[in-house]
This record gives sequence, structure tokens and C-alpha cells, in this order.
Amino acid sequence: MVKMMKILILSTVFVGLLAGILFLWFTKSIGEPDVQATTNEYNEYVVSFDELSEKIYIRARTWGLAGNHQEIILSNEPIDNKHGEYFKDRQFIFLDSTELYYKKKGMNTLEIYVDYKSDIPQTFSSKVNIEQIELKSLDQVKDYEKNGFSKVSVYKAH
Repeated sequence: MVKMMKILILSTVFVGLLAGILFLWFTKSIGEPDVQATTNEYNEYVVSFDELSEKIYIRARTWGLAGNHQEIILSNEPIDNKHGEYFKDRQFIFLDSTELYYKKKGMNTLEIYVDYKSDIPQTFSSKVNIEQIELKSLDQVKDYEKNGFSKVSVYKAH
């Protein structure tokens, strides 16, 4: 009976060690997980209005364990929200939007197509007018390049 108990304990220890070694070997063989969605990498865009000596800065990013948080920020100054804060008084902020489309219209207007309109920031001061147009369907931007629009996306282009 004691001999049988020793064999059972040794067998359990051996199987546990073998399982641990196989687990470590397996996890090492698949490499590091791709956690791009949890980083603070940004896609940044600058739209220049040379005639007005003005620039509009756009930053888009996605984050979260599943990449399920998105933001697009539009500002008349370089965007420096290092701690994830928002400045609703001076930036157009689009949360949970994955993309917007823009083009310059005339000398002083930036036309943007968005999922929903942002509140107009009270202290946004620019010679550039921001014209927000809510998308009713994706057909409005289906041929966006052909119609002179550029695309801003929270996702990296491959």
C-alpha cells in the first residue's frame, strides 16, 4: 500500500513537471503576443492652409486590450494629450469613431465627414472653418479619393 502511494505521488509530480515543461516550450515557440492595440501609438495628420499660415492637426488612435476604444482629435495646434486627457474647450473630439474623411474647400474651410458631429470647442481659434458633415451612409465616401478626400483612420495602414 505504501509502495503504491509512493508510485502515485511520483507519477503525479512527473506528469506535473512534464506539463509545465510542455507549456513553457509551447508559449516560447509562439513568440510574443501582438499587443499593438494596447500601445499609445498615434496616426497623425497635418493639413496646411498656406494662404492663411495655418495648420490643422489631426490625431487618431485606438487602444485597450481588445482595441475597442477609439478617438480622433482635431486641433489648430499640435496635439499633446500625453496623459489621455481631452481638451473639449479647444479640440474637436470624436470618441468611438474609427475614421473621418476630409478635404480643403476653398481657401479657408476644412470639410470633414464624420460618424457624428463633435461639439464645437469654445476656445478653438483659427482662420480655418471646420465644416462637419454627418455621414448618413458609407456611400457618401465610397469613392473618397476620386472626390478629393483624404482618410483619417485609427488603424495603421498595411
